[in-house]
Amino acid sequence: MSKLILSASAALAALIGPAFAESQNWNITEEGMSGVKGAQGTWTVNVDAQNGISGAANLQLDNGKALTYKISGAVKNSVYTIELSDRSDGKKGCVWNGHVPAGSDGSHGLIGQAVCDGDVKLIIRAGF
Repeated sequence: MSKLILSASAALAALIGPAFAESQNWNITEEGMSGVKGAQGTWTVNVDAQNGISGAANLQLDNGKALTYKISGAVKNSVYTIELSDRSDGKKGCVWNGHVPAGSDGSHGLIGQAVCDGDVKLIIRAGF
């Protein structure tokens, strides 16, 4: 009886599984354009079947305060375009374009620039 229940559960999970988003934790570092680290922490990233991205950021600023925001966007042709909304530091209109660093196989992370309203720019590094 338990083999039958286990087999049925496995079959059901196989059918339902693809409907759920894949969730990952990415280690994030935000830097100013001069290379001075401003915050570090994690993004909880959900990638759906159509390569849509959603999630949340929980970082710590260099002054010890928390930095939180929402992430949403998509990945296409290995380029990640992600909006960083509701930032607790007040930055508005931030969009990050992340890509595999030159000379890398892409298995460990991404790098890119986020541009926010007021021409504020950040370098964001993501490691997985």
